[in-house]
Amino acid sequence: MSRMTVARLATSLCALVALWLGAVTVAQDGSADAQRAIAIAAGQPMFATGLAEHAGWTASAYGSQDRYGLWRVDFFAADGSPLGWAQVRLADERVFAWDSSFGIADESYEALQEVLLGFLRNDSEFSAFAGDVDDNDWTWVGYDDSRDTWTVYVERGPESLVVTLRSANEWARSLEDLRVVEIEVPALVSVDEWRSMRGSAAAALAFTDARVAAAVRGLDGWVSEAEQIGESVWLVRFRWEGQTLAEAEVDLALASVALR
Repeated sequence: MSRMTVARLATSLCALVALWLGAVTVAQDGSADAQRAIAIAAGQPMFATGLAEHAGWTASAYGSQDRYGLWRVDFFAADGSPLGWAQVRLADERVFAWDSSFGIADESYEALQEVLLGFLRNDSEFSAFAGDVDDNDWTWVGYDDSRDTWTVYVERGPESLVVTLRSANEWARSLEDLRVVEIEVPALVSVDEWRSMRGSAAAALAFTDARVAAAVRGLDGWVSEAEQIGESVWLVRFRWEGQTLAEAEVDLALASVALR
């Protein structure tokens, strides 16, 4: 039996479990069409696995009676918090749009985290880029229902990582047949943000020179302007009422200041 066949069977079983757990609520909806719309949505992979983890979930539905023939289905946890919604067409039992937010159950978190970290420990692409995933201050994992992806956050200060993974078993919240989709370094901000941050750092370093501090002492409203003139070198001007009071070349790599 292939892995894909196993995945389909697992999804079908999850759907049956989910429907059984929510059977009381489905039966309480007024019409047979409402029950059918709920059953169709609950049986989809993007809902089946998540609902199976939420015993006592509830659902309600209404028919839009529009040209598209859609039904709106809303899912709720036992405590009434929303789990997601779907737009279903009964004619072909198709879900055209949905949104879900199941999250990860507390009792499942540690096991899921260990599976995801275990995958990254043995993934050559990740290791070649980031080294040992266990080299961290702490980690966090999550599931993005809208993208069908798993997220692993690896805390390393300014070198922290956000790793996105996806399973070949689509929309089943599966941990089988994973692959790395992207590795992001959040500290790499936009170019404009980077320039602003580096310019501010250069101005702050220039101000540590006593001659710069003396040049602007007692003057309200002075400003600094920073211009990048090299890879790590910035020209910082301190101005007041249109006059340049001090000018310094700052090398951020060397943490050096040279007044002009």
